[in-house]
Amino acid sequence: MAPAPAAEPELVDIRSVDPTIVVELRYAGKRNLARRPLYPPNMPALVRPAIARQLAEAQSILRRRGLGLKIWDAYRPKSTHDQLWEFSPNNDYVADPTGMGSLHTWGVAVDATLIDSRRREVRMPTDFDDFSLAAMLYYIGPSEDIRRNLRTLQHAMGRARFNGVRTEWWHFVSKDWQSYGPITTYPIAGIERPPPSQGQPPRTQPSLLPRSPGGISSRHLSTSR
Repeated sequence: MAPAPAAEPELVDIRSVDPTIVVELRYAGKRNLARRPLYPPNMPALVRPAIARQLAEAQSILRRRGLGLKIWDAYRPKSTHDQLWEFSPNNDYVADPTGMGSLHTWGVAVDATLIDSRRREVRMPTDFDDFSLAAMLYYIGPSEDIRRNLRTLQHAMGRARFNGVRTEWWHFVSKDWQSYGPITTYPIAGIERPPPSQGQPPRTQPSLLPRSPGGISSRHLSTSR
């Protein structure tokens, strides 16, 4: 009798599936909402195996045009997401952890931007963790370069079965997210909850617009960040 096939791991390193995808986890540095590292410096970009294959498909589409993906965030431990909620308890931008929580903690969502053939980020509407109207999914600014770059990214991710989210152009969720559930614990060295910072209250962003369905196109529904 042939041995049963090995079960897939819960999470995989995106670069183990496609090493051409560039990773710069913003929560491993200071260029993020918290303005300090929330991940250890060696944190890999992890997602569910099927979602890694979807990203490889998007990368293949982009590489035909001399472009590629850069991943800003992938699987996010719940302890880290809880800290983000403390910094910005606004469900328009950070999913309330007392409800369904963030789909980053399910391993089915990524934050991504576009890079050129020299691995340089191309012009996009805003930087990461920008909670302004300029970061909305549908770009309405004057730059044709930015509009074209964003549409190129959205087209590739849509072809690879990802949805967008209305308030953040960089956030993408697998269309198959409902096949999964939250990952409550996952062993990552260096991930632990630090003590609350002293003398710096959590930053709260104002609610700009009510939440509503939206996405890469009218057929793609948004889901929690």
